[in-house]
Amino acid sequence: MTALAVPRRVAVDVHLPLAIAAAVAVALGAHPIVDSLVAAGALAITWSRRDELHPLPLLALAGAFALAQICVSLARGAHGDLDPRVVYDPEGHTLLHGTFPRSPYPVGAVGVFALEALLGGSVHQANALLMVPFQVLAVAALLRRPWVAAAVAIWPANTFFWQFRFDLVPAAAIAVGIALARRERWHAAGWALGLGAAVKWTPALTAIAVAAWLLTHRRTRDALRHAAGATAALLFANLPVFALAFAAAAAPYRAQAARSITGESLPHLPLRLLGLAQPPRHYYGAAAVAGWANTAAGLCQLLAAGALVVLAARSPRAETAFARAALGPAAFLLANRVFSPQFFVVVLVCCACAIRSRVLVPAVLLATATTANTILFPGLASAASSTWTPVSALALLSAAAAVAVLAR
Repeated sequence: MTALAVPRRVAVDVHLPLAIAAAVAVALGAHPIVDSLVAAGALAITWSRRDELHPLPLLALAGAFALAQICVSLARGAHGDLDPRVVYDPEGHTLLHGTFPRSPYPVGAVGVFALEALLGGSVHQANALLMVPFQVLAVAALLRRPWVAAAVAIWPANTFFWQFRFDLVPAAAIAVGIALARRERWHAAGWALGLGAAVKWTPALTAIAVAAWLLTHRRTRDALRHAAGATAALLFANLPVFALAFAAAAAPYRAQAARSITGESLPHLPLRLLGLAQPPRHYYGAAAVAGWANTAAGLCQLLAAGALVVLAARSPRAETAFARAALGPAAFLLANRVFSPQFFVVVLVCCACAIRSRVLVPAVLLATATTANTILFPGLASAASSTWTPVSALALLSAAAAVAVLAR
C-alpha cells in the first residue's frame, strides 16, 4: 500500500505579519487603539520566530512604512500644530538669508530648519521626508535585538509626532551613540551623541553617563576619547554661531527656564492630587501653581536624570551601564515640567535601547503610554480637564514605570 503523501506546510515569511500590520495602519488609520492592537498582534505572532528576522527587510519596512504614512497624511490633508509653520519655516529661511534667528530651539535644530527650507515646498512635507532617514537610522542602531527594532519600525502610535516635529534626530543620535559604545568605538559614540545634543540637549545625558561609567572603571583614556568626541561635536555646531550671534544662540536656554508646569506633565499630577495646582483649560497650557512648585519640579527633574547617570556609572557590567545611559534622556523628558507629546518619540527609542532579556512588561507599558498619548493629541486638544487628565496620567505614568523597570 502506498502511503498517502502529506502536503508540506508552506512556510510564511516571518516579516509578512509585520508588513500586513503596517499596511493596515496606513490604509485604515481607524483609531489609535485599533492601530496599536493590529501592530501588537503582528509583533506577538513574530515573537516565536524573532531569530529569523533579518536586517535588510526590517530597514526596508521601516523606510516604506514611514514614506507610506507621509503619503497618506498628505492625501488626507493632515497637518501638525503651528510650530512647523510659524517657527521652523521662517527660522530656516532667516538662517538661509545669513541671519541667525532668536529661536526656542538649539543651534542644531535651526540648522535642521534651514535644510527643510532648502528642500522647498510645504514645510510639513519637507520635515516629514527629512525625518525618514533618521527613523531608518534608529531602527538600524537597534538591530542588535531584531524584534525590538521591528517594534520601533512599525509602531503606529508615534507616527503623527515624528512627521511634524524633529525629535527623531536626537532619538536616532542616542540609538547610534549607544550602538557605537557597545562596540567600544568611544570617539565615534561621542560624536553621535554630541551632534544629537546640538539639535536637542538630551543626548548629552547619555554621553555623560557613558563617560562616567568609563571613569568609574578606571578606563580614563577611553573616557577622554568619548568626552572629546562629544565636546568636539558640540563645539563644531555651536561655537561659530555663539561667536557671531551670542544673544540669539543663547535665547533657547533663557526661554526654557521661564516656563511653568503644564497640565500634561508628571509634576502636575501630585500637585493636582494634593490640591496645590489648578489645571489649565487645555492640557498644554500652564497650570496655576505656586512659585516654589516650578523650582521643586526642576530639582526633581535633575534628580531623576542624575540618578540614571549615577546608576550607569556604578553598573558592574557594560550592558547594564549602556541601558541606563540610554534611559537618562527618557527620565529627563518625562520629569520635565513642560511636557510635549512628541517627547514619546525619544522615550520609545531610549527604552528600546535599554531592553535586554525581559521584554513583555516594558513593551506593554510603552505600548500603553504611546497609544494613550496618541489619543490625547490631537483628539483631546479641546477637551475639558476632567477628560484629558486620566489619559495624560495613563501615558506619563506608564512610560515612567517602563523606565523604572528597565533601569533595574
